[in-house]
Amino acid sequence: IFMAWVWYDRFDTTFEPADVDAKSPIHPADIFSLIRATPPIATPIFRIGTTLAKFERFHCPPVLATPVVDVEWRRIILDYVPEDLIQFWPIKVVCRDGVSEKYSMLMVFAQVRCIDPGRSDIISAKQIEEIILIFSCARYVHHEDCLRGYHLARDEQKSSHLVLSDELRNALATTGESAMFYRPEDL
Repeated sequence: IFMAWVWYDRFDTTFEPADVDAKSPIHPADIFSLIRATPPIATPIFRIGTTLAKFERFHCPPVLATPVVDVEWRRIILDYVPEDLIQFWPIKVVCRDGVSEKYSMLMVFAQVRCIDPGRSDIISAKQIEEIILIFSCARYVHHEDCLRGYHLARDEQKSSHLVLSDELRNALATTGESAMFYRPEDL
């Protein structure tokens, strides 16, 4: 049985996550889609109040958007996830003392239904045809084997709910970072 971890914000840093810069030519929400962009139309710009060295010490730094990853994590992800199910969108991060261009937003196209609405404590949702769109939960419970063989997917009921397999989570954690991975019951 594939157990699903949730890829969520990291809270193990001393600085606030990078946020979209007011001068960014594109907002990440504008490209957040289940459709591959070919080629990317612009480079999203983020701003953070920490130094470049502190920011770039992470493989997956704190950014207010979909997860961003460096080249090493990109390589690991591609070992588990077929290229047609993901896309890496280059970003620029303006730090206090420099600019980083070594990261890409991770766009995930595979969809599953991991969240079990009947056993989760849903705060806000909307029923649309055959699906419950979940906006917030006090407690998440996943269906068993919800990844259906995928190593990385997006919950179709809550698009910000990225789920990954034990195998992919463990491979990424070998780099020394795993603070952004949670069991659903721990969110």
